[in-house]
Amino acid sequence: MGEAHPGSLRVGVRVVVRHLIEGGERATDTVGELLTSTPDELVVRGRHGDVRILPADVVAAKPVPQRPWRVAAFLRRAEVAVLDLDGVVREFDVGGARTRVERELGLGPSGLMGIASELPEAQAMVRGRSTYAAWVAALRTRLLDLGHPPPLVDLAIERWHADRGTPVRCTVDLVDELTAAGTPTFVFTNGTDQVPAELGQIGLGHLVPLLLNTHDLGVAKPEPEAYAAAHAEIERRLGRPVGRAEVAFTDDRADHVDAAREFGWRGQLFTLPR
Repeated sequence: MGEAHPGSLRVGVRVVVRHLIEGGERATDTVGELLTSTPDELVVRGRHGDVRILPADVVAAKPVPQRPWRVAAFLRRAEVAVLDLDGVVREFDVGGARTRVERELGLGPSGLMGIASELPEAQAMVRGRSTYAAWVAALRTRLLDLGHPPPLVDLAIERWHADRGTPVRCTVDLVDELTAAGTPTFVFTNGTDQVPAELGQIGLGHLVPLLLNTHDLGVAKPEPEAYAAAHAEIERRLGRPVGRAEVAFTDDRADHVDAAREFGWRGQLFTLPR
């Protein structure tokens, strides 16, 4: 391990610190985010919690080299880049408010989304045959039918409405980079009639022109027809034929990526940079 003075390490980066334990009898390595670096202690947030280390016990320390972001490299090589929206460009329940009310309701691990996604209105909505409002009304009815207390149900629906997502900053920056470089870039989502407005609400209105929304296309991922419809729309917007192998697609659902590959797009499962 290359040695570094603990004071030279920048707070907020991932580090590996070799330090003495058991009264100096042996050394161990702690890997994680450096939360604090003072003359009195280092605090590193590792896999099992925060580790406090005395500077006098540090044998060596260095930043963990960042691994290349495979998804970014994959899309930067693309002639046409297509990204999923939810779980890729935006994420939900970042503050945990919805999770807390789900626990109060006693819902399983899949939570509200697990119930909501199984509703017939959900399948109709992402194919343009129903609306977000009808979907949420059906979710409320379903929760009441399951015997959940109306006040908790209303609170759950209120928090559902309030959370229109939080941008995944690294992905948004990547999309902006791709478009600035002249790469035709699209956001392909099993979406609702409210997606354009929601993107505006969370500061991503500039991505609305990039949308390929299944609510508008009439078919949804992972149906083969959805990829065909999205591909045809890409060709229409670009005003030229596009070979299927020109398109690089990423999604956080493996079945959606597999279906894209079956269609002839190049696909890679979405992961965040490490």
